[in-house]
Order: sequence, then C-alpha cells, then structure tokens
Amino acid sequence: MDHHDMPGLGRRVSRFGAGCWTIGGPAVNNGTPIGWDGVDEDAAYEGLVRAHELGVTVFDTADVYGLGRSERLIGRLLRETTRKNLVISSKVGYFAGTARHPYLPSQIHRQFATTLDNLGTDYLDLYHLHSGDFGDRDTYLQPAIDTAVQLRDRGLIRAIGMRAPHRFALEWADHPSHPHAADTRRFLHLLRSVRPDVLTVRHNLMSPRYSPGETDIFAFARAEGIGVLIKQVLGQGLLLGTRRTGSERAFSACDHRSSKPVDPDLLRLLDDAVDRIGRRFGAAPHDLARAAVQYALHDAPKAVALIGFRDASQISTTLARADEPITDEDMDFLHDVMSPVREKMTDSQPDTDAHRKN
Repeated sequence: MDHHDMPGLGRRVSRFGAGCWTIGGPAVNNGTPIGWDGVDEDAAYEGLVRAHELGVTVFDTADVYGLGRSERLIGRLLRETTRKNLVISSKVGYFAGTARHPYLPSQIHRQFATTLDNLGTDYLDLYHLHSGDFGDRDTYLQPAIDTAVQLRDRGLIRAIGMRAPHRFALEWADHPSHPHAADTRRFLHLLRSVRPDVLTVRHNLMSPRYSPGETDIFAFARAEGIGVLIKQVLGQGLLLGTRRTGSERAFSACDHRSSKPVDPDLLRLLDDAVDRIGRRFGAAPHDLARAAVQYALHDAPKAVALIGFRDASQISTTLARADEPITDEDMDFLHDVMSPVREKMTDSQPDTDAHRKN
C-alpha cells in the first residue's frame, strides 16, 4: 500500500484509512439514530486487524460512533500492535451527556479523557471538532478552540481537525445569490477561527462537479497547507450496488438509514450507473470499489481515503484493487455516467449522507 506525507499532520500515512463509524454498531444520540445495524463486534475487530495487516496506518473514529464502542475496538488493536506507527483520529462535539453543550470545555475534557481510556492511549494524533454547532451566537466557539489548542500545547493531541461542507467552492462566498453562499461563508469563518491542520470532507462519485475557475475544497486545502481525509468514498455502499431498487430492507430505530431513506428514483438512476460502471471496470465489488476510490482520490493525491467496513472480508475486498490507477478516459466516463445521478441530487438535494453527525 502506498504511503505519503500528509500536509498539516506532519506524518507519513497510508493512502487508505480505516473509517470506523460503521463498526460502532447501532446507537442513538439525543434522540437521533446514528449507528449501523448488523455489526458483530468480533468480526469488526477482525476487520481492524486485517486493515492493519494490509498496511493501513490511519484509523478514524469518534466518541459518538457506537457511543464509545468503535473507540474501544481500536483500543483492542492498539494493545496488540505498535502505537507509534499508527495515526489515531477521534472527534468531539456531538455528545453532551448532561452538560449544557457538547463544546462546554469541561465536557470536552470529559469526552477526551474517556476517548483516551477507550483507546488505551495517552495521546491522539488528530482530534476533530466534529460539529459546526457552537451554541447560540457561537457562545462555545472560542472556548472549544482554546481547549483544543491547550490539549495540543500539552502534547495530548498532535493536530486539530474539523469537517468541510459537502458542497464548497471558495468563490461562492462572494456571490450572495448563490444557494450555498451562506454555508460557504460560515465554513470560512469557522476555518479562520479554528485554523485546523486537517479537514474531513465527503467526496465520491455522487458529489457535485465544479465549474472552471471555481476553487474546490481540495485546491483550497492545498493552498492553505491543510491535510484532507475523504470520507464515504463508497457512498455508504450505494456505489457498490448494495442497495438496489426493490431490495430495500427495513432498518432499526438505531440505524441512521432509518430516518432518511434514499429516494427510489435516485436508486433507479444509481442502479443504471453502477451497471454501466460494472460493464467497463468489472461488476465484482472489488472492481466497483477500485473505480469509486480512484475517482475520489483523483483530485486529491495527498489525501487519505477512509474506507468503511464491518468485517475482514469487506475491508479486504475494497482494498484488493484500490491502488490500481484509472485513466483520464476512465474519469471522463465516470463523470458522464454519474451525471444523471448528480442532476437528480441537485434537483431534490436529498442528503444521502443521512447521518450528518459523522
């Protein structure tokens, strides 16, 4: 597996990382389903072991992923391997417990201590301010920043992260009539305040394309010297054809997919697109995964693509051909094939990232 130096982090990292939201299992936070059904803890742990065997060095989790279960599974792995060779990332900002707000400094300290205990480590390589909600009039923004900086100054974390918008072009901030102008300005305000070392962004075949002259999040991050983690490169399995039209199943009240089912019309368009991709690249899951992962990394060669999984078989399948590059002609083909899907999503703007807290 290829490795490279990651901007902002000052570490050499694997090109692919383990996205550990999925292994947390079912969970509810503040009345909102945030988990995943059908997770077996031992199988999930074997998936972590397999990821490590395949050369993965980046493991990304959060306090709310399974309400600590994901962190504890990674803790099992850390007891069996060399900690210094790994980049461990976790997050804070969605779990308030009985505190007034998740970003109350005392609550951040409590969550951070619990995270270290769950992981069985005495430091984090990367700690994200997970949510963009800092209270009424951003009451807790500066206190949260100060707390994170203090943790970094004490050597308890090595770098600070935050999330980027799903849709972003720098130029939108200067056009008040643009539908995403306010979100863009909000993000830039938070970024200038937090001054993160690393951003996490959702990017995959369903993500919007940008016009010539627009600065997307990857070009922006490069200019700012900020590292990037890319999440949901497989579209939560949609880009592998795992949720076909007519094969929908019910999800429990603890699974995030129960609250926002995918539009059937969008699923039909995805069915057609995945079939066409399969005819060009191969229809097996590892072939489809190769196309999706290489697409996601095309404009961000120094980023880390986070791969979700539930067991050793899934992570092995996804990574089997993920290192194999695709051509510029392949990229053009993928752009064209996914165009109807992107247009449908633009028209209705459904949130296929149904769980915004990840």
